[in-house]
Amino acid sequence: MKNDPFGALIAIAIAGAIHLLAATIHMTHMTAHGVSLLAIGSLQLTWGLIAWRWWNRGVMVMGIALSLGLVALWVLLYSVPSPFVGHLTIHARMFDWMLVVTKLCELAGGSLLLWRLFANTRAAPGMPRWLRAGAPAAFAITATGVSLWFAAASIESVFPVLSISVGWPTWEMITDLRPAPASVGEEERNIDAPDYDWQLPPHFPLPRVPEENPMRAETVELGRYLFYDKRLSGNGAQSCESCHFQALAFSDGRALPIGSTGEVLARNSPALVNVAYDATLTWANPVLTELERQVLVPMFGEFPVELGITGHEQEVLGRFQSDANYQRMFAAAFPDDPAPINFHNITRALAAFVRALVSSNSPYDRYLAGDKTALSPAAQRGMEMFFSEELECHHCHTGFNFTASTVHANSTFSAAVFQNNGLYNLDGQGAYPRGNRGVYEITGKPEDMGRFRPPTLRNVALTAPYMHDGSLATLEDVVRHYMAGGRVLEEGALAGDGRRNPYKNGLVSGFRLSDSEIADLIAFLESLTDEQFITDPRFANPFPEQSAAVE
Repeated sequence: MKNDPFGALIAIAIAGAIHLLAATIHMTHMTAHGVSLLAIGSLQLTWGLIAWRWWNRGVMVMGIALSLGLVALWVLLYSVPSPFVGHLTIHARMFDWMLVVTKLCELAGGSLLLWRLFANTRAAPGMPRWLRAGAPAAFAITATGVSLWFAAASIESVFPVLSISVGWPTWEMITDLRPAPASVGEEERNIDAPDYDWQLPPHFPLPRVPEENPMRAETVELGRYLFYDKRLSGNGAQSCESCHFQALAFSDGRALPIGSTGEVLARNSPALVNVAYDATLTWANPVLTELERQVLVPMFGEFPVELGITGHEQEVLGRFQSDANYQRMFAAAFPDDPAPINFHNITRALAAFVRALVSSNSPYDRYLAGDKTALSPAAQRGMEMFFSEELECHHCHTGFNFTASTVHANSTFSAAVFQNNGLYNLDGQGAYPRGNRGVYEITGKPEDMGRFRPPTLRNVALTAPYMHDGSLATLEDVVRHYMAGGRVLEEGALAGDGRRNPYKNGLVSGFRLSDSEIADLIAFLESLTDEQFITDPRFANPFPEQSAAVE
């Protein structure tokens, strides 16, 4: 055929080479993603070799699938939730030259191929040239993009271990791949091992528990040790406790936490209170719903670095593999695994421990149970205001867990809730600070600007400072923020009138309270403090000599 597309061949080959380079980077924190990039890059380079030697209509259509089809895949990944969307947040919040160059090369190469395909196609009886050329091209683009998206969306449910595997594939990793068990009914899926006691009051439902990681006392205890062990960080400087102190309801008292390498994170450390009931995890990720996936973020994340395990994987594993106590605990927690000390089991144990952090014995809970002396008169007056339609607090902070973002074993619908509460309005059109714009960072939808998950208010008196960026210092500051219907910042880079944010939730409309009423409302919020939870030895540090000081 005429008009050999040398430019298209070079463009797609460049994209393939960059995909191979990206695979070596991504393999360190998500094997499934690294393998996907490796396969794509290999296919693109293989196509280049085939196109160099043999050139025909079929080769052109293959090239279109491996270029414009992959552009279509990324459009789907960004616009439709899938397991990789949380990872794509990194690309959305930081400039990724590899992503930009590969997509530009694929777009350029595919466009050249389309042009050559049309130029080399002749009309057939009853079929115009544009249809004869366009139909196979459109099918190749759509089939590639949609089929790869479905593969990305289903791979974790089919092979759950892939979602928590890191590093280059090994034979052991391949042999550990096993399809997820056949789906069962909701009640059967949430039956836990008989030796784990949740110790829940009557008004608390059972949490959801993934079948792949059932609650067992041995797993929770192993997770407790790992949670407090500084050897879990790459440089041995921090543990999970460094940002989650039990005395502060597993928050850290800072506006913004600091990672193991000294890097300041962008968002406030959320309290680990009743995380087992959270519909979504972290402040603003609608697709991160499983603890077994969420714990990978502080462990292996590089943007920013928290525990900083990436690049130190074998070193970190070696610390636990050489410890006799951990050898015993891993064997007890995972008796069916012949080599149980691995990151798959570390994430399962950590998730089990965090899932076990249930707070349910505050003065408010005792009041509900019939002890009418558990709440002071001030707290009772504050409770009436909290649940009133004038203040509207209970619409976002509702139910037994004081957040609308709640699911449990008997839930039948999604409860992924995110709200804009008028904290910022930088440009008069609703903008939030770049890199901290809530769900918008993932979806790119204007209406998601500034939308963050409403946290539980249990133990809220212990978890200052408040909001996703720790910008409100006290509970009184929070109450006055909602009284005003948003925040006004009159000067500085963040100046703006949050009251007029066009994306603000309509329930944040403001109200009036006297100073004594503010004190009553705060008294009620303080009644949600669970002293048993913050002193419970089941959740305490087993390494008191390593404990980080609460600042």
